[in-house]
Amino acid sequence: MDHSHQAAPLAGANGAGARPYRAVTGLSVAATVLILLSLLYSVLLTVSDWRVYLVVEHYLAGTATLEEAQSADDFSSFFTWWKGLLVIVAAGVVFLVWLWRARINAESLGGPDSQRRVRGWVVGSWMTPVANLWIPYLIVTDIWKASAPRRSAPGALLVVWWGAWVIGGYVGQSYTYLVMKDSLTEDDLRRAVYLSTVSTVLYVLAGVLILYTVHRISTWQTLRRPAPTG
Repeated sequence: MDHSHQAAPLAGANGAGARPYRAVTGLSVAATVLILLSLLYSVLLTVSDWRVYLVVEHYLAGTATLEEAQSADDFSSFFTWWKGLLVIVAAGVVFLVWLWRARINAESLGGPDSQRRVRGWVVGSWMTPVANLWIPYLIVTDIWKASAPRRSAPGALLVVWWGAWVIGGYVGQSYTYLVMKDSLTEDDLRRAVYLSTVSTVLYVLAGVLILYTVHRISTWQTLRRPAPTG
C-alpha cells in the first residue's frame, strides 16, 4: 500500500500548489508487469503472423498439410484485436497514473521551474494530435532531470525511446490497415509480416527503455522522498 509523506512547501510548476509526496514504487511495479505483458503479446502476435505466412507459402508450394495450416490458424485466432487493446489500455492507464504521481513529486524535488509544461499535459499530451509527437517526451525528460540527484540529463536514452515509440506507432498503423483488408494476397501477407516484425522490434526497444526509465525515476524519488513529519 502506498504511504504519503508531507513534502516541502514548494509551489508546483507554473504556479500550481504543492502536493504531498506520493509513493510510486507500487505503481512502478504494476506498470512494469503490464508493459511486459503488452510486449509479450506483440512478440507472440508477430510469431503468429510468421507462422501463418510460412504455412501459406508452403501450402501453395505443396509442402504443407491441411493439419499444419489448421494449427497455424488456430494459434492466430487467439490474437483477437480486443485482447491486444485490453492489454495496451491497461498498461497505458497504469503508466499514466505513475507518470502523474512522478510529475507531482518532481515538482517538489526540482522546484517550480523544473517542469516546462503544466500538469494537464501529463495526460493530455498523449491524446492531443500533433502535440503527442513531442510533448510526452518533454514531460518524461523534465521528470527525469528533477528526480535525478544531480539534475543529470538522460542523454540519448529518452531520445531513442521516443523515436522507437513514434516510428513503431506509424509502422503499427500501417500493419493494422493492411490486415484489416477483406482479403489478403500472398504479397499482402509478406508485407504484413515484415511490418509486424519491424513494429514489434521498435516497441520492444521502446518498452525496455521506458521500463528502465520508470525504475530509475521511482528509485530516485523513493531515496529522495521528504522525511515524514509529526
